[in-house]
Amino acid sequence: MFFNVGDYVSRNSYDNDTVFQIIRIEGDMVYLKGVNIRLYADSKIDDLKLEGKDEVIDDKDLLDRMDKDFSLDRNEYFYLPGKILHIDADIKLSNHSQTL
Repeated sequence: MFFNVGDYVSRNSYDNDTVFQIIRIEGDMVYLKGVNIRLYADSKIDDLKLEGKDEVIDDKDLLDRMDKDFSLDRNEYFYLPGKILHIDADIKLSNHSQTL
């Protein structure tokens, strides 16, 4: 199949789960940038499937799908108590020569 820089594609080896845009082609290696997610990848040309712009999920639908698929209960994995560091930015106290 023939691809051009700027085409929307997905990778067969990853079950076509993410839509990428081709940013560079060098020989049989294609360099990709995620359309909906911040991800760069590379792939062999024969692993790619051409996608139409209508296959790109808008941000709201993507976030809804991620919410459903990745809703994790923090208590099921681990619990780390929070720590708070408070630095007082009062200008009167920042002068080291001042007596408290």
